[in-house]
Amino acid sequence: MTATNNVKSMLPCARLVLALTIASITNSHLYAIQEDTASSMILGVNTHLRHWNNEDIPAMVADAGFTWIRDDFYWHAFEKEKGVYTMPEAYSFWIDKANEAGLKVLAIFNGSNPLYAPEIYDADAYARAAAEFAKATKGRVHAIEILNEPANFGYTKHYGGTWNGYHAPTGEVDHWVAEYVELLNKAAKAIKDVNPEVKVIGLGSVSPVNFRQLKMGIAPEVDGLVDHPYSFRLPPEVIPYSDNPAILARDGITVADEEGSFASLIKNYRELSHEYDGPGEIWLTEWGWTTYQESKAGKHMYAPVTELTQAKYTLRRLYEALGTGVYASFIYDFMDDGRSAYNAEENFGLLTVDGEPKPVLEAIRLYVDISKQLHPINTSDNEKVRIIPAVNRPDQHPIKWDDAKLEALNAVVCYSFSTAGDNTAVAYWSAERVSGELKPMLGKFILETPRQLESILAVDTLTGERKQLTFSQEDGHIVVSHLEIPDYPTVLILKYQ
Repeated sequence: MTATNNVKSMLPCARLVLALTIASITNSHLYAIQEDTASSMILGVNTHLRHWNNEDIPAMVADAGFTWIRDDFYWHAFEKEKGVYTMPEAYSFWIDKANEAGLKVLAIFNGSNPLYAPEIYDADAYARAAAEFAKATKGRVHAIEILNEPANFGYTKHYGGTWNGYHAPTGEVDHWVAEYVELLNKAAKAIKDVNPEVKVIGLGSVSPVNFRQLKMGIAPEVDGLVDHPYSFRLPPEVIPYSDNPAILARDGITVADEEGSFASLIKNYRELSHEYDGPGEIWLTEWGWTTYQESKAGKHMYAPVTELTQAKYTLRRLYEALGTGVYASFIYDFMDDGRSAYNAEENFGLLTVDGEPKPVLEAIRLYVDISKQLHPINTSDNEKVRIIPAVNRPDQHPIKWDDAKLEALNAVVCYSFSTAGDNTAVAYWSAERVSGELKPMLGKFILETPRQLESILAVDTLTGERKQLTFSQEDGHIVVSHLEIPDYPTVLILKYQ
């Protein structure tokens, strides 16, 4: 499927385009939000409980405001003899600890099993084992993910092929892409037969592979599709799958718009899954930013962001996922996995390896407090929001990703939400790179509504500071002049008379 190029159909509010022309983009043009996204998005975090081996961590996770964890449980450890299924003591221990802390568990039933060599990913054998795992953990594990990133962790090594499932010189799709669909569908049916209450989710490869697999047909027993929308060296509103000739040549399929916007990816997932009778829920089970330090020259996949940037980017992704109707979002990960300051993989944590919180942890607590009253909506045609920035801030550090130029959106992003008492909230921010060099942009907030407004409360989602804004109201237009537009979300709570 070729994604739409019309950015205006995705991004609400206003954005700057060439020659500083202002394009008014209203929430009424935002893509449809599913009916079942009327409640707040599930917020989870990835854990490595057995690796960290600290019994205090589940309670710490719950105290931070998370309601779910995601951890892995391996097929080969659960079935060490063909047809004999035994839950490892450590698996039961940590599942119980999570439940005692009031957390729900997303279990990755992961890996291959050498008992079935040479077909170590035998779909029937995996399905039987997954069903036994679901039976053994009934009521204690609340969702099961069918493998973690198949392309990265075993499938391409076993079956051959590429990370994006596509051989560009011949235009052929790799065999492993369909093999995974067969395994997912069989496992989902087997799990639901013995434990119908547990959620079953799957896919989890890079987005181009997931799109191909949705077209192949996903069983109705699969509740949710999985994506890991890491932005790597980009701000959170952009993912490296733009509708660009270089990306199309590489992947053979496009999944986002010309800018590679996260919002277009979610929109296109929803539309494609609906077209092919796929899962209705979108689960983002891994994403985050690492606070490591680059120590040598060369190409690095991840940007070495500051701890403050990690906090700001995390907030931006959370509010955009909430605004686009994502069902569940899991940050990677709760605590750093090692002590090397120069290893990207070891520094994704919300806490250091010694348990010291980074600024992002308090930002998440504030997000939980603010977001529990927000429900994504499509604003009606007679209630339109515009935020018109006074200046243009193009990306000074665009990147080349497989010969495609990718850059920050140079936009003001905002989403409308309903709140208690039939009031409205608007989350907005400047989708620029975080540098700490410049003051926040200024702009003008305009709301078209027939209702009379009583007050506007601005909530800083990083500090928690709250202040009342001065506004004018005339001829159905509410205006706030000289509105600060920082590089992280502000939430406006609009209370009507």
